[in-house]
Amino acid sequence: MNSKELTEHFRIIRQSVDDFDGPEQARQAVEAITPAAKQGNAQARYMLGMYYYTSYCEDSSRFLPWMEKAAEAGNLKAIKFLADYYRFICDDMDSEQRKALGRKWLYRMIDVLKKKADKGVVSATKSLMNLYVHDRPDDMTEKEGRDAALAWYERLIDILRTKAEKGTAKDKKNLADTLYNDCDVPEEIISYLPDRTDEATRLYEEVSTQKKDGASYIDLAHIYGREGNEEKAFEYYMKAAEMGYTDAYYNVANAYLNGEGVEKDFGKAFEWFKKAVDSGDNYAKLKLAECYKRGAGCERNYAAAMALYQQIAGDKSLKRYSFVDVAEYEIGNMYLKGLGVEVDLRKAYDYFKRAAAHDNRAAENALNNKKFRDFK
Repeated sequence: MNSKELTEHFRIIRQSVDDFDGPEQARQAVEAITPAAKQGNAQARYMLGMYYYTSYCEDSSRFLPWMEKAAEAGNLKAIKFLADYYRFICDDMDSEQRKALGRKWLYRMIDVLKKKADKGVVSATKSLMNLYVHDRPDDMTEKEGRDAALAWYERLIDILRTKAEKGTAKDKKNLADTLYNDCDVPEEIISYLPDRTDEATRLYEEVSTQKKDGASYIDLAHIYGREGNEEKAFEYYMKAAEMGYTDAYYNVANAYLNGEGVEKDFGKAFEWFKKAVDSGDNYAKLKLAECYKRGAGCERNYAAAMALYQQIAGDKSLKRYSFVDVAEYEIGNMYLKGLGVEVDLRKAYDYFKRAAAHDNRAAENALNNKKFRDFK
């Protein structure tokens, strides 16, 4: 059987395991890959183990021998399965024996990942860093796990530095993102990491110069903004925006609105907020509505402001965002004061209630207005 045929059989079994679907087709695939498994194919052994582990299979007791054979052959998925199985699932053996087996396979998984990490495999290094924080062996203390994770973080940085020195702008950006944005770094160890902002800044500047990369310009703007250098931050936001990097539009608009790193210019703020909205930035809708409501950079237009607020409040996909309550409050306030609409206390009350349910403090206070006593 060639590798293409094996891959197709693996796909059928995997789909059957994931969806509990097509058991007859899966059985045929199992029969087809069994000879390869007997000849030592680790992936075939793992797939047989997964198949026999499923609930609809005729003989679920057969999964462990195949899974152990796959694990002994170095299949990382099989090793992880066994580590998790003995630690969290197995309930038909003595607890100490189960704990020992779980620990055994977890350390085997660590050994496999270490060998990959020693060869410079970034994903293995990240897996080890996360493992020691979230899934450390039960014979390690929390501090020992954290120290191990920090050591693997340093190893990750070494690997990424080597790649950045020899590689492309993308490799430099990957290193900068890890140094500054803590990409893929467990939250639990971030506070223990050294500050390498200067190194990240240098890398972002190199990338932005070499590739005119909008994302790197924005990262540089964030760095300078946090350092209080608003002029430099605005410079880089504008560079990204002028390249058509839409994530920067809001930042440019907000800088013009508040005079951060540039002279206040409500007209330009309005233009950039509109560009941000047109590019799909929902938060910018809130600011554009504010411009229409205040007449900042445009003619005051309550109808346009209300339309934008209602778009935000009525979009179910935005319910998890914190700015939705602001739109709900603003709609309530416009109905309360008759801004561009007839005064409607019922609608004002209802929108204030919605905003208050989303923890909007201003809406909570507004509900105490005596005008609403008949609605309580």
